[in-house]
Amino acid sequence: MFRAPTAHRSAAAQRRLKPVLAAALAALFMPWAASAAPLAGSEQAPTLRVMLNPATALPGSLPEDAKARLEALAGGPLVLEATTRTGAFEFSAGDGADLAVMAGRLRGDRSVLWAEAAPRQARAKSTRSSLADAAPARKLLVRLHDDADPVAAAARLGALAGAPVALERTIGNVRVMALAESRTAGEMEDLARAFEADVAVRYADPVRRVMAHAGPVPNDPFYAQQWALANIRASDAWALGTGSAAMTVAVVDTGMLAHPDLAGRVLPGYDFISDPDTARDGNGRDPDARDEGDWLADGDCGGQRAQDSFFHGLFVAGLIAANGNNGTGMAGVDWAAKILPVRTLGKCGGTFEDVLAGVHWAAGLPIAGVPANPHPAKVINLSLGGPGACIAAIQEAIDDALAQGTVIVASAGNESEEAANFSPGNCSGVINVAALARSGERASYSNYGSRVDLAAPGGDFDAGGGILSTHDSGRTTPAGPSYALAMGTSFSAPLVSGTVSLMLARNPNLTAGRVLSILQGTSAELPPGSTCSYGFCGAGALDAGSAIASTVPASVNLPPGAVAVVEFYDAAADHYFVSADADEIAQYDASGRWQRTGHVFYGWGHPAFAPPGVDPRNVCRFYAGPEVQVDSHYLTADPAICAFVIANDQGMWTLQTHEAFWIEVPDAAGGCRSGTVPVYAFFNNRRDANQRFTIDGSVKRAMRNRVWVPDGTVRDGVAFCSLI
Repeated sequence: MFRAPTAHRSAAAQRRLKPVLAAALAALFMPWAASAAPLAGSEQAPTLRVMLNPATALPGSLPEDAKARLEALAGGPLVLEATTRTGAFEFSAGDGADLAVMAGRLRGDRSVLWAEAAPRQARAKSTRSSLADAAPARKLLVRLHDDADPVAAAARLGALAGAPVALERTIGNVRVMALAESRTAGEMEDLARAFEADVAVRYADPVRRVMAHAGPVPNDPFYAQQWALANIRASDAWALGTGSAAMTVAVVDTGMLAHPDLAGRVLPGYDFISDPDTARDGNGRDPDARDEGDWLADGDCGGQRAQDSFFHGLFVAGLIAANGNNGTGMAGVDWAAKILPVRTLGKCGGTFEDVLAGVHWAAGLPIAGVPANPHPAKVINLSLGGPGACIAAIQEAIDDALAQGTVIVASAGNESEEAANFSPGNCSGVINVAALARSGERASYSNYGSRVDLAAPGGDFDAGGGILSTHDSGRTTPAGPSYALAMGTSFSAPLVSGTVSLMLARNPNLTAGRVLSILQGTSAELPPGSTCSYGFCGAGALDAGSAIASTVPASVNLPPGAVAVVEFYDAAADHYFVSADADEIAQYDASGRWQRTGHVFYGWGHPAFAPPGVDPRNVCRFYAGPEVQVDSHYLTADPAICAFVIANDQGMWTLQTHEAFWIEVPDAAGGCRSGTVPVYAFFNNRRDANQRFTIDGSVKRAMRNRVWVPDGTVRDGVAFCSLI
């Protein structure tokens, strides 16, 4: 499967177009896709590619015990063949080994960020085309070794380039280095490879341009029926849950506009478009994620034809989260999740520089000069892409997001080619989604191949084959809410993102690898003998009903002998509370004031249930009422702190129980034994003295960004150790 940047068109513009063959569509809408070349090195022996969770080992570091664990999980010996630029490992596994099965075993374990069976590839150059080669470029995304001097490195890059180089900004650990003069894409690629030979450089890649993966809009009559939801069995999913307001889905796209079908569902986002001309808002980056329109005049963006604005981010957001069962408009897949708009695409699309920043910020990671994101996303939707290999900076951003507990879904692209040639869908750890027509066949435009994980409805030119979603009636700038029909892999990905958010609302303890395994394991069979045969469209068609049914709630799927510690939230007070007592949990469920967040960790109801050799601690729980301006609970497993509070704080804190639950505690260095995960404690640092406990990396990041302070007794705020 290949995937390249796809032009997006408004409904009005596309009504003037007649259905034609897929090849003609590629030439008409995606003129640079036709000459896309396959990645080099695909004929080499396949390997098992694995990225360890940074909590297990630093990128590029493979301790013996970690390798032994991988071999035990995979079910056979692994031979390290290579280490990637971003610190992943490529293993061979001997003749006859089923690498796909091994990858599935590995990615179900928390020590692994992602695992995949992949062809061993030589360092692949970016997929090129006449348009890409002609487009001016002048920036590189550069990761230096930690002790390197960036100023000196930039000077050496300038000497290589024969032109001055400026350090423009830092995004995470990545430096944006800009040449004073532009070069062709090919020249920038060659310069990046030469710069990588510098001893200070871990990797370097040109900043490439990406586009939204909206496909052509049909000229058929408007269809109000949302056949795509029926095809993924959304109603069966809704019977088990319609989502959680505690869930955040980031839409890294063109930005957002007000729409009645998204009322109350959109969080404050951020605009990461660094070029004011592309942004069309008179400046570069700013906290206003409004979509200003992406219309083109004839000849813009390297000679493209005129087109209206499409308001792509709004369309994608509606598919994920349009308000359901409200008697208005349409329904999204998830009726409760919040949408976080992250603007990275504008006029002429966007760049990987801005997408890199958008992914970092969406996951809650810090960006220099940008306010912290108080609502890190559990799901990031990337309905965008461009030709070429997954560049190292984007792969690292994805790895960092996965390490926070975020799931990333991408569209495979609209070029009817090999998806492995288009990024970011070809990045490891991403759930890459192809498009299906209403019939269940592969959509004529959709990319395909071994790098597709599964397929979902995206629409095609068959009768009634458009995808309906939220839109705006403006031809250039926004004019007012509306609805439209469109097609493209851009609209397959959000159906998967919405399904993932329903899954995580049901069990937020799922890892990204486990999410993918459930999606693939429950996918529906594709039509036999179709263009999706032989795995060209991944494991199968998205079946949201089966995926949700196969997601066992965290409070039900307990480790042996364990008790679920269930979290509640009071939005009015901004207070969290946890309980392991079934009667108390039932009272909180019936209170009307407290709502379950879906987050759960595990302890024991009595120390006798702990396994041999484990000495769990009792958890003391105190309460201070509203009469002392607190109305909150305080929990500790430290016997000294428990005794101190009892002895000294009787006027404020009252002991409710010595045995709220029993749980393991970390060692003096903050470590938890194998088979358990840290439970992080946070304190709101306010008069009302509220705590929050979590095993979830994205929640941990969210609390830090909300300026809650670590409250555990050891480093990093680790309070307990939960079973997994």
